[in-house]
Amino acid sequence: MNVTHMLRTVTAGILCALLVGGCQSPPPTQAGNEQAAAALAAEARARVDAAKASVAGGVPVSSPPVQSGKFVILIPCSQASEGCAQPVKGAAEAAREIGWRTQIIDGKDTASTQNAAIRQAIALKPDGIITFAINPSSVQGALAEARNQGIPVVASSATASNMVAFSDNPTPEAWRQSGSLLADYAISETRGQVKALVLHDTGFDVLDNRHAGFVEQLQTCSTCQILEDQTFTFSDLANSVPRLVQQMAQRHPDFNTIYIDYDYAVPTLLQGLRSVNAQDKIVLGSDGTSAAIKLIRDSGGQTATTAFALDWLGWSSVDALNRVFAGGDPQEAAGAISVKLIDHEVAQGISGLWTGDMDFRDGYRTMWGAES
Repeated sequence: MNVTHMLRTVTAGILCALLVGGCQSPPPTQAGNEQAAAALAAEARARVDAAKASVAGGVPVSSPPVQSGKFVILIPCSQASEGCAQPVKGAAEAAREIGWRTQIIDGKDTASTQNAAIRQAIALKPDGIITFAINPSSVQGALAEARNQGIPVVASSATASNMVAFSDNPTPEAWRQSGSLLADYAISETRGQVKALVLHDTGFDVLDNRHAGFVEQLQTCSTCQILEDQTFTFSDLANSVPRLVQQMAQRHPDFNTIYIDYDYAVPTLLQGLRSVNAQDKIVLGSDGTSAAIKLIRDSGGQTATTAFALDWLGWSSVDALNRVFAGGDPQEAAGAISVKLIDHEVAQGISGLWTGDMDFRDGYRTMWGAES
């Protein structure tokens, strides 16, 4: 081979490398990223499939004797929100099973109206109070008055607090799982290529665990991205959230996934997406409301939700309060609540709310020795 031919060969090789990044196989880093993404997506899919499976257990096997003849007041964060109101219905139903009398007082969304609701309850001299999705930290004054009157309070769907008799129901782990499973769903659906917009409501302390579960699970995926993570509060839903979603979508037109903490907020999120014609996105919420399940079932804009069986949550809250009355450990009541992932496939078999896949009511009746 003469020198001229050798130079031509070397020059051609250099040009090939510069212009097309190599003339044969893709760079090792690209191939490695693709393999890692595929492996992560497969692991995420396995967790998603497990969370879609039928729930076969969860009711505690034993409890203290039923403390009879109690009068209990039930206070939802807002009767307008199914995620707050439906557990109250379940709690009222469970209380009837064991002969308790109940009364519902609406918390009406705000800390001031929730404080007023608890004070109204105290004036009625109940044996106990159960609140639903109300931060103990936002109603400290009213809770102090209840404690001074010797009225135990169970704060359902609230973080741990020494201001109440019990508040870890569902458990922090269940809240985190309700977020991490949504991240797993997005990872599996995009084959490890999530580009997410995230909206987090800072007004409910328990949602911090759900939001953290979603964000931290996505961060385990090296090929996934959180493009933007914004905050809002419940009072922002009607006006600010649609505009915020519109602005986020315009800033990141390549996003493929959008997460918001709870299903009740999804319609306003969809309003924002429609305003910029952002179609065919993965839309994720949580709580498993009947409206969300219908949207998922009918391909109406929401893609998936993670659900607590809301009536079951009410029954387990009554179980927790009975344990408090009896001087037992209310934590034993909280492990009953499982997390279900509901996508289009699962939603086809659900009419209305997801009710837990098993006859949990009969399980509680048996545990309490109540007649069915």
